[in-house]
Amino acid sequence: MLQTVQKIGPILDLFTVERPEWGVSEVAEVIGVPRSSAHALLSSLVGTGLLQNRARGRYRIGWRVVELSDTLGCGQDVRSAAAPVLQELVHRHGETCHLAVLERYKVLYLDKVVGTHVVTVTGTRVGAAVDAHCNGVGKVLLAHRSPAEVARHVLERPLKRHTPATITTPDSLENELNAVRMQGFAIDRGETVTDVWCAAAPVRDEMGSVVAAISMTVPVHRFVSAQAVLQRAVTSAAASISRSLSAPDDGAPAPARRGPGRLDLVAS
Repeated sequence: MLQTVQKIGPILDLFTVERPEWGVSEVAEVIGVPRSSAHALLSSLVGTGLLQNRARGRYRIGWRVVELSDTLGCGQDVRSAAAPVLQELVHRHGETCHLAVLERYKVLYLDKVVGTHVVTVTGTRVGAAVDAHCNGVGKVLLAHRSPAEVARHVLERPLKRHTPATITTPDSLENELNAVRMQGFAIDRGETVTDVWCAAAPVRDEMGSVVAAISMTVPVHRFVSAQAVLQRAVTSAAASISRSLSAPDDGAPAPARRGPGRLDLVAS
């Protein structure tokens, strides 16, 4: 049973926006199991509604995922609490802001409010998972996991270099995470995209646990001169979201409006 469960995650990970449809043989080859085993796993996922069987034996994500998403969004969740705060940050500073969580030790972007300043760097879309060691929100989120967890799930494999500034050694990352814990925020110094820096801060739930992080992403030529201001703004905004999460749930804030170009800027 455990082996079966361990294979379900990798199967679901195959279904992306870039490749939303898979066949039995393709799945079997990628996850390294016999075709009959792949078919049995896919059929089980169809039975739960997580996948749907399309024509010609092709599979896609099923509608059960929508129901699960609605369940996740019930009540005062971090995304609805953060939305008006991110909007206000953009209104005041004009820079793109992100909300992210740590999912299987990758950064998962939950939301983004696009800034009013022109930015030409492009990257991942909301909903995609990216490396955590090379961006502000990732460093914030890793800093509040135990060192043993980070060592087991992040440092046991090579830290990918994205730019010359990327932290790629375990000792350097551990020192950086210690600094983030002490100062209460993180700075991404062009570690994912060379000319894009950011400031990030933790969002805490009612128990004081870090459940998310927000960031403001800025081209380096604007960031350096305004770093202290941006750093304070992000830290204050994160504290505001944390207070909202701790308050009685008497109605969630309205979701953020989505602007054009919402898929740009991976660094945060």
